[in-house]
Amino acid sequence: MHPDYRGDGRGDNLLAAIERRAQDNGIKRLFVLTTHTAHWFRERGFAPAAVDDLYPVKRRSLYNYQRKSKVFIKALAD
Repeated sequence: MHPDYRGDGRGDNLLAAIERRAQDNGIKRLFVLTTHTAHWFRERGFAPAAVDDLYPVKRRSLYNYQRKSKVFIKALAD
């Protein structure tokens, strides 16, 4: 996130909106790929995961190993 927009809750608000929309659509978990902000996602309930945990398999096949992104998954409440 650009430094001018940090610290005012925009990331948290965006994540909350994404989670609500996912739950409204019956999605049970979210995943993120990140190269720089692993701590931010961990602080918000995401757990480290492996590329093999990504679904659907078609999505997994698109993972770019050169970027070395870390994978995190969060289960959403029912």
